[in-house]
Amino acid sequence: MSRAFSEIDERQMVEFLTRRFADGLPGRAAQRVMAHRLAYGRHHGPVPDDARRAAVLLALHRTAAGWSIPAIVRPETMKAHAGQVSLPGGLVESDETLVQAALREFEEELGAATSAMQVIGQLTPVYVFVSGFEVSPVLAVSGGPLVLEPNEHEVAAVLDLPLAELVDPARRGRHAIERRGLAFTVPHFAIGGQQVWGATSLMLAEFVGLFDILNESAQSTVHV
Repeated sequence: MSRAFSEIDERQMVEFLTRRFADGLPGRAAQRVMAHRLAYGRHHGPVPDDARRAAVLLALHRTAAGWSIPAIVRPETMKAHAGQVSLPGGLVESDETLVQAALREFEEELGAATSAMQVIGQLTPVYVFVSGFEVSPVLAVSGGPLVLEPNEHEVAAVLDLPLAELVDPARRGRHAIERRGLAFTVPHFAIGGQQVWGATSLMLAEFVGLFDILNESAQSTVHV
């Protein structure tokens, strides 16, 4: 049966995504859509031996407005990725798995319990060459709306990423940035007054690819 995103309940979403994972991930082909040319493929090149492991959580939860993923705006005081939109996450400790790290970091940064979440699986890792991290995105579906209490030391603001907007091609664009005296443009998702770009946009692009509707409108449906 075909239903609009807003009508899919938690069980149906888990079943749908589990089937999509079983069919195979969209992978790097989906990620590359949001990679800027001057990255020279380094997000997908050989990962250096000294790269640090990190994990982030895509916590899909159903709100009054429909399905959404909470992201965070990093404080301007941070040494790396200051002011940028990121998925909640961080460094993987030596005694934990990628999934454990993603859930722990989510709780530490956004203050929401993850006990009611069902982990679907891990998306394709992205090597963030600027900071030397290999980042593994973990996808989970929450059993209910998330009550967020962000850590003010790590989170400047919470940004809702509605599924209906993520799959809408009209929400994609490009903007100019300058790095080390070199000006160029990068792809982004334009959501909530923010431009979501870089490694975060690569991970979101693969997530969107799970729905097989990259080129359809926000009114598209999935089969459950």
